[in-house]
Parts: sequence; structure tokens; C-alpha cells
Amino acid sequence: MMLRGLFLQPFDGGSHRAFLEGLLRHTRVAWTVLSLPAGEWRKRMRRGAEELAARLEATPGTFDFVVATDLVDLAVFLALARRRVGGVPAMAYFHENQVTYPRLRGTKFNSWFGQVNYHSALAADAVAFNSAFHREDLLGAFETLRKEPNNWLTDQGIAAIREKSAVVPVGVELGWLDGPEERGEGPRRLLWNHRWEFDKSPELFERALRRLAEDGVDFRLIIAGEPGDNPSPAMWRIRETLGEQVEHFGYAESREEYGRLLRRADIVVSTTRHEFFGIGMVEAMAAGCIPCAPRRYAYPELVPAEFHALLWDDEAGLVERLRRLLTGSLPPREPFRAAARRFAWEQVGPAWQEVLEGLAAGRFPRGEPAP
Repeated sequence: MMLRGLFLQPFDGGSHRAFLEGLLRHTRVAWTVLSLPAGEWRKRMRRGAEELAARLEATPGTFDFVVATDLVDLAVFLALARRRVGGVPAMAYFHENQVTYPRLRGTKFNSWFGQVNYHSALAADAVAFNSAFHREDLLGAFETLRKEPNNWLTDQGIAAIREKSAVVPVGVELGWLDGPEERGEGPRRLLWNHRWEFDKSPELFERALRRLAEDGVDFRLIIAGEPGDNPSPAMWRIRETLGEQVEHFGYAESREEYGRLLRRADIVVSTTRHEFFGIGMVEAMAAGCIPCAPRRYAYPELVPAEFHALLWDDEAGLVERLRRLLTGSLPPREPFRAAARRFAWEQVGPAWQEVLEGLAAGRFPRGEPAP
């Protein structure tokens, strides 16, 4: 008999939706999805559990397990839905978290959202993270916060979360990137395929480009990605100051157009202030782009170890790496394509199937015990 799963999706958009669509296609599970539209993520965290529990009351069926994303207050949902899912194994899956996610300059850490993540992880039977970096990032932040006065954590709680946590990567659809390579002679092309907002540090990207241009390094630019709700003025300054070098500027309106841009670019650049996984980097590498990214966050897990010299530590390192990639010989592209294919749904789907079967049977993923 096919397993029956309940998936809680309070923010059904962007990478969250892409992940769910892939999970539905690549697992042998009869899924019931309770979702809320994307937008107003704070409202989703405050009210989503109550709204989803109310929807469950009108949803027939029984379930072998529950999977909830990190924007669900899972502890509240399980309490409100105890008549329907009491005793059903539950997993909290962390795409991101609200403890270490970068904050706008001048804003303070809102501990309430961090508490939601903590209590969700405590209430879950299993906790899964999309990367090893993310797992250690959040658990390390909990351990640091535990030392602060008037905190809301316990050593026992943190240890319990660590012991029941595991890494289960996001699957990425990559087949649509197959197509003719459009790279040619002439100046090399730099790709930016991230949101244009503060947490991706477009200002740092702009400064590096300006330094290279002032030094006479020739290159072309492909600026893609979603502008987001608060796009940085730095992106428009790039177009104004480097206009003749910009071959594309703006969000790709179709998957086909986006794929062509990736196959045309030589080097994909990230200047982000965080990266819990890096779907855009995986897509670009799968299309043959050479990565230039920080030597931290999840990037060392994405980039093959023998090419970690491409990663940088600071702004000077970023400029130096880009200068070398734009003027010197490029490494072969196939190792990066192969590294990206590790995260294709065809590879990740069976791992998810095994985890879900274990969850239903009470065999939960287990991480390392607390030191």
C-alpha cells in the first residue's frame, strides 16, 4: 500500500514551491498538501499553523507521517490537530531559519520567530536540513543564544534536536537545462542569477565590477534573478556605469530564456551574506558555469573540493578570483556539471523516499549526539 503523507506549506512560492513540486513528482507517496499563498512570511509564521489546522478539519483521510517546512509553527499545529494527527510521526524540514537569516541594517533580532523554529524542531520526531552547513549554523546559533541572559533554550532541548537531526538535500530539476552551449569567443561573461536584495550583497558585486572595469579587465554581464520586494539601487548603477558590457538585464520571463542565459555565461558569481543551500548556483553549475562564491555557507558543499581555490574570503579575494577567471585559463566545466548533478531529483528523490519510509515506520534520521 502506498504511503500517505501530509505536507504543510504555509508559503507556497519560489524555491519552496519548486521543492514541493519536485517532491510530489519524485516520491511514491499519496500526498495531501495544505498550503497558503506566498507573501507576508511573518503572518504565515504567526497564523499559518492555526489556518492549516482548520483546513485539516475539512480534509478527509488519515496519514502515515507529516512533513512541515520551517515557516510552520509545528508545535502549535500538532496541538491544534491532535485529534487528527496525534501520534503520527512528524518531520520539520528547514529550508532556512529565522535565527541566522541576515537582517536589514538597523533591525534587531526578533526572538519570537527563532522560538518558533526551536519549538518546531523540539516537537518534531525528526528534523532535516537542506545542507550540513545549515544544520551546524542553526544548532551553533542555539548554543550561542543559550549563553545569553533570559534566553528561551535549554541544553537538553538543543541536544535533543541535534540527536534527531539529519541532512536531506533539496532536489533540483536540471533536465530542462540541456541544450546547445552558447558560449563563444570574445570577453567572458559573468552571471548574476540571484535576488537583487540586501541579503545577496549586490553592493559588493557592484564594487568588484567597478574595480575590474577601472583596471581595464574586459568582460560582459548577464544580470538575471528576481528583483524582489526591495531591490538594491546597486543593480541599476551597474547598468548605468557598465551599460555597454551588459548583455542582459532583468528577470528572465521564461524557463527557456533563463536556460539560454545560463548556457551563455562563463562564470556565475555570488556575493551573498548567507546561503543555506544554493539552488541558483546548482542550476548555473549544471549548465557549465564556473562558480566564484564565498568560502563559507553551503558553497564548500556544492563546489568540488579540488576547486575550492575558486572560493574567496573577502572583497579583495573576490576581485582577485574574478580577475584570474576573466583573464587566465578556465578550469574544465564537466567537474562542476557532475557536482551539480548530485542534487538532481533523479538522485535525491530515492533518498527522500527512504527517509519518508523510515519516518512512517518510526525509524527516524539520527544525527550526531551533542558534544
